[in-house]
Amino acid sequence: MSPARRYPGTIPETRLAHARMSRGVTQEELARAVGISVPTYRRLERGEVRNPKLGQLANCAIALGVELDALIEDEWREWLAFDTRAARPPAPETFWRRPLSTG
Repeated sequence: MSPARRYPGTIPETRLAHARMSRGVTQEELARAVGISVPTYRRLERGEVRNPKLGQLANCAIALGVELDALIEDEWREWLAFDTRAARPPAPETFWRRPLSTG
């Protein structure tokens, strides 16, 4: 059964909403399980938080039994400028001193 059929008239707007609805868990139940307020959870689920706390998302992923990456929205993968000095990501060729080791 699709999430929209379980919750008539509700279309999941975010990956978090889709995962929660797929598990048949209410917003209130997940907020309580994660340890955050229901209003905070609802803002997360509606995508109203531009820079969500990693710990909150990690707890949601654990509670729902999904990989954290499954809850990350595309816009959260973009560079977030906190001040004018870091308006863009650094250029790897001038920023990295050595390649990432794989072993």
